[in-house]
Amino acid sequence: MEPTYHDRSFILACRWYYLFRPLQRGDVVTIAYFGRTDLLKRVVALAGDKVEFCNGKLLINDVIQEEGYVKYPCSWTTGPLIIRPGCCFVVGDNRDQRPEEHKFGEVEIKRINGGVWL
Repeated sequence: MEPTYHDRSFILACRWYYLFRPLQRGDVVTIAYFGRTDLLKRVVALAGDKVEFCNGKLLINDVIQEEGYVKYPCSWTTGPLIIRPGCCFVVGDNRDQRPEEHKFGEVEIKRINGGVWL
């Protein structure tokens, strides 16, 4: 999630955050990742959205998204994906890595452990 959050920085996340408000595009969340430490990712698309990367640009429902939080853009190109009900699409802010080295994609909302407050 660099440059937004740095390795070993203090982050406060709350498991009950989404009891008080719905998940939204742009939210930073912690996600359970196969028994490892939680991953910190940004929600960029919600159920029913079409998401894809085209020459490094994020498109949601065929509209290029302005992402001021991305300091190191990518050159990724992916095919379109329609986000399933009960899921969202997450990606980190540090995208100068090849897609094979980056953990991103569609996740079930039930795997979100909390919303980040700090």
